[in-house]
Amino acid sequence: MGWSWQIAKVRGIDVKIHATFVFALIWGALIWGGGRPEGWLYGAFLTIVLFAVVLAHEFGHAIAAQRYGIKVQDIVLLPIGGVARLNRMPDKPVQELVVALAGPAVNLVIGLALAPVLLYGIALRMQAGDGIGLPAIAQPGFFNLVAFLVVINLSLLVFNMLPAFPMDGGRVLRALLALKLPYARATNVAAVVGRSLAIGFGVFGLFTGNLGLALVAMFVFFGAGAENQEVTQRESLRGLTVSEVIDNQAPVFAASLPAHTAFERLVRSPYASVAVVDEAGQFKGAVTRRGMQAQWLTGKRGTVDQFVEQVTPVQVECDSTLVAARERMAEAQASVAAVYCGNSFEGLLDFETIGRVIAMRQMGWRDGRGPVASEG
Repeated sequence: MGWSWQIAKVRGIDVKIHATFVFALIWGALIWGGGRPEGWLYGAFLTIVLFAVVLAHEFGHAIAAQRYGIKVQDIVLLPIGGVARLNRMPDKPVQELVVALAGPAVNLVIGLALAPVLLYGIALRMQAGDGIGLPAIAQPGFFNLVAFLVVINLSLLVFNMLPAFPMDGGRVLRALLALKLPYARATNVAAVVGRSLAIGFGVFGLFTGNLGLALVAMFVFFGAGAENQEVTQRESLRGLTVSEVIDNQAPVFAASLPAHTAFERLVRSPYASVAVVDEAGQFKGAVTRRGMQAQWLTGKRGTVDQFVEQVTPVQVECDSTLVAARERMAEAQASVAAVYCGNSFEGLLDFETIGRVIAMRQMGWRDGRGPVASEG
């Protein structure tokens, strides 16, 4: 994620903070500072405590995902909360249920662990004749800080468990639906529920002046749509193998080919990427139209091997499923994969090819042999 800086690395997971996080600190200082300059520092401190709780919540998701062999790219802290970016969601509904509940479970454990301390503080207030109200959570003091942590953790627990997909509660809803419905259908239902709730959040936030809630609503609305589209695309690739979609007749560039010749051929060709081989015919890497054009504009010249983007690109077997190949490319953040049948190089697979296959399948074409016949 752009404009983010790494501040720590835990269990192999990069913890990053977004540049806009400074606005959260300013907001916290003003809201919890009580209008006093001396209170602004404490307000900023409470904001850091809040986001420490958010970070713990996200690590709940991340650690649960790691237990199922899912790689976690990073955790990014934003003004509206935190995001644990997983390379993929669990394939099994029960696993997704565990990952989705792991974050709120962290908040529940922290809240329950601190509840006795808070009750003790309330008891002391009663003995002092100060009544039974909660401590003033926005004022310095040990029991006030404990009260703040209890309130924040319980609030995050309740808010995140709302069935607003792709929030935690929405993922729980999708996982439960997927136990009985096809995964794509379960995702569609959860997305509709999530977007409906997002509209409600947005309207309420705008009318009450709660811009934070309005931003969360926008995130939920677009996030639900994007994830629903992703699942729909993935389902459209089911049943296809890599060998069924790669073009064995695609051109191949010799490493010694002049760059200007390769560039002209690549721009005029329908291929987004072309394999480059050495004098012995061994696969050396790949060049892409976009990458070569970007380097060409910088004045780079020479032979085509100087434009190879990935000397050791992702390799997939020709009998791999297209879904698995796509996920592996996404995990490696690679735009191109080299396809092998055993030790024999067969061609390249790129996201442009996968995109064309998705479009054809969604139009009713199956395995490139023509439209699916309607029944009935």
